[in-house]
Amino acid sequence: MQFIKIIYIALFFNFFCIAFLGAQTPDKQKIIIYYFNDESATQNYRYYSYIIPDSLSAELKEKVEYEVTVLPVTFKYITSKVTDEEKANTIAILTSRGKEVSANFSVIGSYKVEKNTIYIKTQICNIATGDIVDAAETNEKIGALIYEIIDRITVKINKELQKTIEVEKEKIAISPYKNFYSSLKNISFCYSYNFIFFTGDWEKLYNDTSMSKISIGVPFSKIFTSNSAFINKLYFAPTWQLLSTNNRDLEHTYDTYLSIYMGGVSLSYIHTLSPLIDVAIAIQPGIAYSDLYIVLVQEGGPFAPYVKKNSYDPFLSVEINTIFYFYSIGFTGGFNYNRLFYKGNDLTATGINVGILYKL
Repeated sequence: MQFIKIIYIALFFNFFCIAFLGAQTPDKQKIIIYYFNDESATQNYRYYSYIIPDSLSAELKEKVEYEVTVLPVTFKYITSKVTDEEKANTIAILTSRGKEVSANFSVIGSYKVEKNTIYIKTQICNIATGDIVDAAETNEKIGALIYEIIDRITVKINKELQKTIEVEKEKIAISPYKNFYSSLKNISFCYSYNFIFFTGDWEKLYNDTSMSKISIGVPFSKIFTSNSAFINKLYFAPTWQLLSTNNRDLEHTYDTYLSIYMGGVSLSYIHTLSPLIDVAIAIQPGIAYSDLYIVLVQEGGPFAPYVKKNSYDPFLSVEINTIFYFYSIGFTGGFNYNRLFYKGNDLTATGINVGILYKL
């Protein structure tokens, strides 16, 4: 049991160090720039869709306070003609994707080429608040150097960004814990209850089995930044589980009680179905401490003779969950497969789980 406690303490210490070091390091302002939406009457100018954001990215990266990523997705420019539902959906997607990679701002835009003139409009979305503001609007003759146009747009975008950043700095000055809280952004705390069903020989030995699970999900983007969409959807999570079962409702000679304490680290991949629904696939290796308690008489009381056995063994768990979000709270449900590698006869079980999580 002492070994399991050491594992728990070590995992908690590592997690705390990551959060603490993140709080002490001044974060750059992370910006996502999406491909610009082409509103031209013809498709002859589609290349501007990526040229404009790539050029904006190059300009903003020259400023030390920005970390910029360009993504090949377009969004419709939000005008007064856009319905409230379309606007809400766009904002929900921008904020959701931004939070996945711990971004601070998203930049979207559109352009239209008409009569040898290019019209460019840009907007900035504040990921934390969901507010969208018009950042820059310009029109130039096609003959003008695109880089000169981008320079002028960049100045306007930077001006709008700095306005918001100054407000955030004022908040930090008011609250000395702001930086620490920011370092924990997108970390999730989850609890789940599992209905466990043994398979194989173990099915005849025990019933009335349940398992509780606690985990702390940390996005990989907390450790390193990557332009890979796959990497940015990965989470690792220190995880603690307790499985308990007995044979009281089965025909048996002696009452037996089995408790298994498990600790490990899971690796999860999060696939977003919509701004409010995620699907998570996880694999979790770890170490289990098993505590078997056998009562040696038919009618056992608190002082009845008993035998106690324990062991340390590796285990593996695979899980798939659907997560439904309501603001920062998520409700989870799914299935899992668990295998504990005992000497002689592995314990295998499937499970149905329901749970709740809170995402910072």
